Amino acid sequence: MTKRGSDDRKGKARRLARERGIRVSEAHGLLLQARNRDDPPPRDAPAGDLAVAGEEGHRLRVLGVRTGPGRLRAMQRNMIWAVGALTVVAAVLWLCWVVGPLKAGLVLGGVSTPALAAAHIRHARRRAGAERAGAGDPPERWSHLIPGVAELSTPAEITACMERAHFATVWDAARTWAGGLVMWHVTVYPRAWTARAYDAATYGAWAGDLIAAAIVDSAREDGLGTGDGSALLGLGLNRPASRLADLRTALAPLTRHPDTPAQYAETAQYLSALAAGDADQQAAALYTAGIARQVLAAHCDEGTVLGDRIPALAQREATRTMWHHRPNHGPYRGARPLADQREHVDLLAAALLHHRQAGSTGPARQERAYRLHRAVLDDRVALLWPGSPPGELAALADQSARRLLEWDRTQPGTSQGDCQQPRWYDHPRDYVRHVYRQDTVVDAEA
Repeated sequence: MTKRGSDDRKGKARRLARERGIRVSEAHGLLLQARNRDDPPPRDAPAGDLAVAGEEGHRLRVLGVRTGPGRLRAMQRNMIWAVGALTVVAAVLWLCWVVGPLKAGLVLGGVSTPALAAAHIRHARRRAGAERAGAGDPPERWSHLIPGVAELSTPAEITACMERAHFATVWDAARTWAGGLVMWHVTVYPRAWTARAYDAATYGAWAGDLIAAAIVDSAREDGLGTGDGSALLGLGLNRPASRLADLRTALAPLTRHPDTPAQYAETAQYLSALAAGDADQQAAALYTAGIARQVLAAHCDEGTVLGDRIPALAQREATRTMWHHRPNHGPYRGARPLADQREHVDLLAAALLHHRQAGSTGPARQERAYRLHRAVLDDRVALLWPGSPPGELAALADQSARRLLEWDRTQPGTSQGDCQQPRWYDHPRDYVRHVYRQDTVVDAEA
């Protein structure tokens, strides 16, 4: 502090002491309290004292001066950062001294590259467009309210167990079937969820609440909404779908019945608040109602009543169990589990994203590895379903396969998997399997 600042503080202390009739040392203490933003002057101080203290505290805050507990905490944080930085620098210097600067750089690069790739996984999953429109992670189980389903693995067994299911209330039954309808749609129509892929679980839960309330409302109107909920399997799918025409109509069943569980009232309250918010919040509320309408519309195209969709829900539940096992037959026999394949694709996408954010395209072999494993993942997901895959799974697999084929054909001096042969144009997924087998043989020989 300069001499002029010290004299000014002494003058203010004397003036405050004369006005309050206290000693100068006590006036100094009041001014020191004003310096600390974490310890303001007492409320019972006279107006003149507050003005003096407030003026001094404001001047010090503008200058960035902090004293007292706040400054102590800041000093502690700075000390921790300083010690950590010195430790890292010392470790790097020791590593360079032991193994040499070149090897040390290779070691540090090998450690940092996976960390950067893992840090970009979440951001890579949020990317819109073609690269994210492929098959996604298998959603969590929705059938936890059906006893015995978790122990079954074949679609026929799961279907029989679901058809015999009984529930405590009709709301439990509606909640279970609505969750199954939503999860089936998430699995076979991943593009519809791309716009909100970063928070698909939340929007899926909201859409499930809208569908469940619409099911109960329709069932009670038709005399099916009593008992253990087994009568819901005879409910026509077009009945709840008509209650999701717009957001206002969709919100009405959430609070219409006195026995409605609290979670549905909370969903109605939250979506109503979003609808009354800014443009982004309104878009979120409209998306929720729209995706719920799309879910029921997709199921109406496949069946007439709710019971007609039980085999499809059972098949989806059976395919989910296959994500964590190696296939023992088919073109990908012995390949890594789908869950590991999905993680590998995410790592490759994150590495490419890191290069693009740095202003480069990345190595060509890395781009091809991503396209190959993306195509393999989409093809394997489509093969989980017997016969023709539902929804857009087959189209996504064909799209990923054609991207790999086009990449291989446009690379100079490449003959990857005999990509120039015309037969691959009509069967691009066969080309993916052909290239995958070639790469597997090369890896085995290496």
